[in-house]
Amino acid sequence: LRYNPMFFLTTLQQNIYLSPKNFNKDFKSSLLSSLLNTVEGKNSGPFGLIILVVEICNFLDKGKILPGSSSALYNLIYRAITFRVLKGEVIDTVVINVTKSGFFSEAGILQVFVSKQFIPNNFHYEENINVFQNEFYPGKIISKDRVVRIRILSLREDSVCSQAIGGMKEKYLGLI
Repeated sequence: LRYNPMFFLTTLQQNIYLSPKNFNKDFKSSLLSSLLNTVEGKNSGPFGLIILVVEICNFLDKGKILPGSSSALYNLIYRAITFRVLKGEVIDTVVINVTKSGFFSEAGILQVFVSKQFIPNNFHYEENINVFQNEFYPGKIISKDRVVRIRILSLREDSVCSQAIGGMKEKYLGLI
C-alpha cells in the first residue's frame, strides 16, 4: 500500500471586509471571527476542505478603506489544516447505502461510490437483505455502517463537496 497524507498544513490568503461598527479596540477578534466564519468548513478548490485555521500570519497589516464605502478590506494570510484526497490513495470509509449496482460510502465530506465491478468477485448482492455477501465466508458482508478500506480511482471536486469512484479489488482492501 502507498501512503499519502490526506491532511495538509497549507498557507492561504483571504480578503475580509470589516464594517465600521467593528472599528474599535476589539477589531482583531471581529476580523478573526469573520475569517473563521468565511473559510472554515469550506472547500478551497485545489487545497481541499479547510478543517481548521491554526495561525494568522499577518495580523498586524493595515487594512485599506474602500473608496465610496466606509468598510475596510484586510488581506489576511493564514495557515490552515486542509483535507484533500488524491487519486490512488487508500482510505477507510463508512458505508452509507448499498444498492445492486454497488455501494456508497463517506470519509468526511468525501462521498465515494464503489461499483460492483470494483468489488471482489466473491461478493454477491443479496437483494432480500440489501448487502454484498462473501460466498465463501457468509459472515463477511458489506452493509450500511460497515467500515471498508478502498482505493480512490477517480475524483470530482466542486465548491460544495468532493465525490469519488473507489475500488477494493486489491490485496489488503475490503472490510475492516
